[in-house]
Amino acid sequence: MLSDDLFDTDPQLLNRVVKGDEAAFRTLFHQYWDHIYTVAFTFTKSDTLSEELVQDIFLKIWIGREKLDGVASFSNYLFIVARNHILNQLRKKVYEVPFREQVLAYFAADDNPEQYVQNRQVGELVERGIALLSPQQQAVYRMSRQQGMNQDEIAAALGISVSTVKTHMSKALYALREFLKSHSGDAVGLIALLSHFL
Repeated sequence: MLSDDLFDTDPQLLNRVVKGDEAAFRTLFHQYWDHIYTVAFTFTKSDTLSEELVQDIFLKIWIGREKLDGVASFSNYLFIVARNHILNQLRKKVYEVPFREQVLAYFAADDNPEQYVQNRQVGELVERGIALLSPQQQAVYRMSRQQGMNQDEIAAALGISVSTVKTHMSKALYALREFLKSHSGDAVGLIALLSHFL
């Protein structure tokens, strides 16, 4: 969370913003831009998207500037607005192929020890989720996602119908999604999990 101690935001500056003073708002914008950009980049790993999100966040602050009246800690207020906006946008963008590929490429990189640890943790978390599935669901999921088998091949290997394969896969994916959502505290990590493994 951002700290007011860093900036000691002047209440009078906020009051000017509330009253529609654009110069005061620009001062606020420049005061906090770097820090909100850092928060955005931590989640997105994208320079362009982070800059867009910062612009959107401050536009939202400006449009709803009357809400600043009486805010005790502007930095905390701004952080909450930024976090909520970033997460909402990520939930939408996870379904956009270019963005999903960009995030996955970041997690797939081999030259960063931190990313290596994240990748390993992702794999371990997925394995924990798979272990909670029924034996049949585990078999269908592993054949599909880890062995690259299609539904007809899975059905033949397990001696079940294609319809039953679809049912097991659907239930497995739902259970894994719920497990991962409840165990991933990092938005980007969650995106990588849902996109790569599901």
